[in-house]
Amino acid sequence: MTTARARAAPRVAGRARATTRRTTARATRVVDADAYAREVARRLVAQHDAAATMRGAVYDGALDVIVRVNDARCAPVMRLYDRGFTRGHAVFDACTVHEGRCHLLAAHLRRFARSAREAGVGEMNDEALATMEALVLEVVARGGVTHGQVRMYATSGCESENFSLCGATDSPPTYYVVAYEKDPDAWMVVRGLTASSSPVPIKPPRYATLKSTNYLPNVNVAQIARGNGVDVGVFLTQDGMIGEGPGANVAFLTPDGTLRTPPATNVLGGITIQRLRELIETESNRKALRKVGIKRFDDSQPLSPFVVLGAEEAMLVGSAVGVQGIISWDGRQVGDGRVGPATSFLAELLLDDMRSI
Repeated sequence: MTTARARAAPRVAGRARATTRRTTARATRVVDADAYAREVARRLVAQHDAAATMRGAVYDGALDVIVRVNDARCAPVMRLYDRGFTRGHAVFDACTVHEGRCHLLAAHLRRFARSAREAGVGEMNDEALATMEALVLEVVARGGVTHGQVRMYATSGCESENFSLCGATDSPPTYYVVAYEKDPDAWMVVRGLTASSSPVPIKPPRYATLKSTNYLPNVNVAQIARGNGVDVGVFLTQDGMIGEGPGANVAFLTPDGTLRTPPATNVLGGITIQRLRELIETESNRKALRKVGIKRFDDSQPLSPFVVLGAEEAMLVGSAVGVQGIISWDGRQVGDGRVGPATSFLAELLLDDMRSI
């Protein structure tokens, strides 16, 4: 925790003018940076002693330390001047941890590096990627995470104290890694979800196809869906085609046996759904796939919302959710209104893949 550069922001304390009811003035303490640091530490301990928190570990790149958070008495602290916080100039990626192993970590790290480069956060060469991979594995091990997620963040740095839009051109990124335990049943059990097209505009392709921390549209999609009593909101593209969920891809099994998903030109190219493509195209899986109606995979064509009407099954696919069935869309039943055999089979196929890697 670095708070030496923190500055207390004084507030004017006094009695407010009476309006419709009387208010009581409250004196605000003014402290120096050292006292502030002690107060932050004390309150973090008190706060997290009193409430449940994640179990795992955090790597803080600004301090170059790994902190275990299993005892619920520690929380990572974001620096006020970090442009990842003040300007959203940061990228991230995340992968599933299953039985202590990171599923498809190398692929997630390659996308992480691409996002960092295209967002102007920083460059990661092969040596840097190897170092990050070793760090991720150590954070997972130190946190004792067996089933959960590990997230990698890169911000454009926190050396600036004037809230500038851009830092120094030679400013290195600041990296964070967070590994945390999750209830495995919440991920592995296939559920039937309701979905709806969202009125929230999708991000332009330049930003939709990289994984940045600018998630306000995604948050709004989820908020509106929840407010409407729906499990998942789905972005539509600027042309009115199906886009993606706020944190996962969508796919549809059409009557000709094709598992269709939108091309990664207007949405983020999902690591998990691409792994499903590889598994579908693996010769040894073909016979079992045909039994559940899957013959091929296609992500070459934009998908009209009308694809939902004729789909036999629909599903949500991502590292945070695995494979989950979608049983209704915009109030219309998908297929027979139940999680279908193809969805269940793909979920099990993905789980087997995690066990084998």
